[in-house]
Amino acid sequence: MRTRLSPGNPFGYNRYGFAWEHVPAGGEAHLDFGCADGALLAAMRAKNIRRLVGLEISRDAVAEARRRFPGLDVRHISRTVPLPFEDNTFTSIILLDVLEHVHEQQELLDEVRRVLRDDGRLIVTVPRWYVFSFLDIGNFKFRFPRMHRWLYRLAHSRAEHERRYAVNPDGLIGDVSARKKWHEHFSKDRLAAVLARSGLEAVAFDGSAFLTRPLAPLLWLMHKAPGLRRVGGWIERLDARCFESMNLFCVAVKARSSSAEPASRGGASNGAAAPTKNRS
Repeated sequence: MRTRLSPGNPFGYNRYGFAWEHVPAGGEAHLDFGCADGALLAAMRAKNIRRLVGLEISRDAVAEARRRFPGLDVRHISRTVPLPFEDNTFTSIILLDVLEHVHEQQELLDEVRRVLRDDGRLIVTVPRWYVFSFLDIGNFKFRFPRMHRWLYRLAHSRAEHERRYAVNPDGLIGDVSARKKWHEHFSKDRLAAVLARSGLEAVAFDGSAFLTRPLAPLLWLMHKAPGLRRVGGWIERLDARCFESMNLFCVAVKARSSSAEPASRGGASNGAAAPTKNRS
């Protein structure tokens, strides 16, 4: 990760740390779409932003956010679009590891552009397409559904598997939209093009990590062993700081050209559920 972290950054060389550096302090209003348990949104209080709002599809995540951070404005939504806000509401918006889970990517970005102020800032993070993308554990359930079902039931229960992967009340398969059925990876050009189609201009890119994906099984075992937990964490932090291949980070703004206005997309208001994601 090339972004230099400020002394007050409470996070590391990851998407949280990147977002912290690029969300302006003292803004009028900030939106965290897919805010998970609300940890990052709550930390944004230190930036003296007047209004903080989080949207999340997972009922469990919303309940956890409200338990951990009473008074935080975290709202449950049942559909990706439309966003329940007036035009030009937010001075900053973040979509951290959201787009790869969403079927209605362009409709969501159209809505993000609509509610973002003309001088506002959008921060987007996604998995980057690179040499080890095929090892993404997020797609294990789609590549090997029977094996995933067996392993998950072994680790949890049949009922929990049914709730999360078969009859998820939030319209998801795990944490991915049931209409998408794939944990997508992006190249820099692909992400810039997706943003541009909705009238958003990518102005800066960064990323983190390289070895964490192929080393995932080993790191998982190290985190389970008390004596090796610190070593595993050190390896992950070093990998995130020194490389930028596994995760792709982007700062975007509204495109200046009037021709960049997004085209009307019929049926956007009938969007399916917006997925949550793990922000661990």
